Amino acid sequence: MIVPINEQYRIITDAYQWIVQKKRARKDRDGWESVTYHPTYPSAFQSLGELMVRRSDAATLADALVDVENVTTTLSQALTCLLYTSPS
Repeated sequence: MIVPINEQYRIITDAYQWIVQKKRARKDRDGWESVTYHPTYPSAFQSLGELMVRRSDAATLADALVDVENVTTTLSQALTCLLYTSPS
């Protein structure tokens, strides 16, 4: 399963784990680099959210709070898509 988050991140899964991946530019094509590994999807989403906030360009507390809100919205939308497109 592949859960797209945005243009830069996605979460994939195999039989054993959930994997946060970051898009990476290669010589002639784009690829994906695995960043972190998790036993559950909630821990993968939490880790990715923290990563996205840490990599924010916020210079003030107000900017940081806006970035946290944007990250939360992005992850909520991805999680909603995951829940509504998964087979029952």
